[in-house]
Amino acid sequence: MTTTRRSRGRQSALKTAAVSVLGVAVYSLFSEESYLHNGRRSLTSELEHEMEMKSQQSLPLSRPAQIAAVDDAEASGFNDGENMSYLISSHSTLLPWAQNNLADIHEGPAQTDATNMFWHIPKAGGTTAKQLYQCMGKTLTIRIGVDPRYGHDQKDEIVVFPPIAGKDWKTVNVDTTIRPGIVRAKKMGLVQSHTTDLIFTMEPAYAGEQLFDPQNKGRIMALFRNPVDRLVSKFYYLQTATWERTYKPEWKDLTIVEWAELPSEDENFMVRKLSGKRFNEPVNEMDLILAKEFLRQRVVVGLMGEMTESFRRFNIAMNVDVNDDRNHRCVEEYFGNKNTDSGVKNSNKHPKVTEGSPEWRALAKKNHLDMILYAYTERLFEEQKEIINSYIAHDFLVDKTEDSVKA
Repeated sequence: MTTTRRSRGRQSALKTAAVSVLGVAVYSLFSEESYLHNGRRSLTSELEHEMEMKSQQSLPLSRPAQIAAVDDAEASGFNDGENMSYLISSHSTLLPWAQNNLADIHEGPAQTDATNMFWHIPKAGGTTAKQLYQCMGKTLTIRIGVDPRYGHDQKDEIVVFPPIAGKDWKTVNVDTTIRPGIVRAKKMGLVQSHTTDLIFTMEPAYAGEQLFDPQNKGRIMALFRNPVDRLVSKFYYLQTATWERTYKPEWKDLTIVEWAELPSEDENFMVRKLSGKRFNEPVNEMDLILAKEFLRQRVVVGLMGEMTESFRRFNIAMNVDVNDDRNHRCVEEYFGNKNTDSGVKNSNKHPKVTEGSPEWRALAKKNHLDMILYAYTERLFEEQKEIINSYIAHDFLVDKTEDSVKA
């Protein structure tokens, strides 16, 4: 049995267990079913009912569900005692690595000493995040760290260095944006070295599973953008971005409707990345449910249309002191004008697509799972405000307690 087959079987077995307590997520999924097309529903009413009851009562899997989990585990060779215990008795709606390796959304920086990771979704404000924290002089893992001209790309040990003369921000000689780079960073002990302020990645599930462990946890944050708007921006941007490795001048000859019909790695991009699936692997409603639970429990959610508030929360989660003169100047530079929340500062000009138009419908239909997930992120953004603000209150109480002990 190949490693690939074992890995896929392992994920299938774990998903079977996690799904047993996802009743609330199932119903939230179908509450947004206007984005689903042709009445797509992969879950039976019986399964919905069982999941709802299990999630409300914190009961273990039913016997048929246990048998299904065990069958999946045995088929994958994933039947050691610890993992089988998880499959049978766990009430978590997360896979084990997400449950154990990542900070819970309710745990602030004073409660959990975690390494910060930013999921960079293309054309959704990730470049602004890099520039802001470069401005603050932070150490980031970005692609430039393995540029051969700096001479650190072949070294087996972690090297922290300033890549640009006259700038004091630093990078590390790993590329955590892609899977091979994540594997290399893991071997080099990136997280365990405690050298990095913010890890940037385009593979949140893979990086989350590979880089962190229960003793060296990660905290994930991400900026989200309406999938149609994001794809339209990418469509026009790559027609002219000669400096990009993915430059696509041939797209100039296509309409958006024609472009939407082509096979694309962007199809349901967010759900695909959160499920850890590759381009040639299909995603479905079950992947969407797991993605929603992952965001709800483990991701500090920001919205591109709310940049100022989003980065206020990111700074709190990262324990960035915005009262520091330098940090304050950087925040003012990027978010001090009234147009920032519209993404104007770092956007490429292009024609807009009107909601309900043929172009909009074509992209929304092809990316229906991402559309549902984005609607969910908007809800999470509202719900998380109180949670993130509680980090500040908790930090204050911790400081007061420490002061009284010292006194």
